[in-house]
Amino acid sequence: MRTILVKVGGETLLAADDRARLAADLQQVVSADKDRRLCVVHGAGPQITKLGERLGLTSTFRAGRRVTDEPMLDAVAMAMCGQVGPALLASCLAAGLPAVSTPAASGGVAVGQKRPPMPVPGEADPVDYGLVADLASVDGRLLEALWTAGFVPLLSSLVSDASGHLLNLNADSLVTGLTKQLAFTDVVLVTGVPGVFRDLADPTTHVPELCAGDIDELIAAGAVQGGMIVKLQEVQSILSRGAQTVWIVGFREPNAIADALAGNPGTRTRVRANTR
Repeated sequence: MRTILVKVGGETLLAADDRARLAADLQQVVSADKDRRLCVVHGAGPQITKLGERLGLTSTFRAGRRVTDEPMLDAVAMAMCGQVGPALLASCLAAGLPAVSTPAASGGVAVGQKRPPMPVPGEADPVDYGLVADLASVDGRLLEALWTAGFVPLLSSLVSDASGHLLNLNADSLVTGLTKQLAFTDVVLVTGVPGVFRDLADPTTHVPELCAGDIDELIAAGAVQGGMIVKLQEVQSILSRGAQTVWIVGFREPNAIADALAGNPGTRTRVRANTR
């Protein structure tokens, strides 16, 4: 059985047309094989920042991670569970996808623990990220129940700890935790870039396929730059937790996910766990 985890960043869900295109793509993924199991993890970064501004809150980041105090946690919960999740759910239902939107806290799918102050490059003292979680445990029973009933879970990364406190978990951490515990065979990262390119300005430098062992060489050689380095390091982490394949696809390309899983050509990049 093919079990597929799709991660979608909040920046790819800002426009209704983009959400509709993603939903239609996800519907094709499910309809291609009735035995497939699909789960979607979505972020809400830009939406949290924008809502925070409307509430008079300033977003603070350390090493790319949001510092979350109590007022900001309210904005996180409202953006994830009151804006992005429902909007994506509505698009999926309109596309005929039997989706259920819920935070990862539901059913204990993911339980967090408050992150302790930690050293951060460029900071003299350890940084306290506030109400931010590290992943403590994963329980797949709710997802199994939804899959058995024919539903597609749409998860945000809002979690709770063992004492009942809500915490903001990074979506990347949720993806790697779910991959390890639930044996996802394929992980699809839907991003603003349609795949890996040695030079984003030159389409002929597209890299259609990699092995996990190629990534460090690409980074060391300077063949990839900026945000793609972070993305490929995320891919390494996912593959190290048991996924067979990670796909990097662009959110602006219709049917990008379905085509990737079907092996159809395109500008996406496939990264395999095994060596050539």
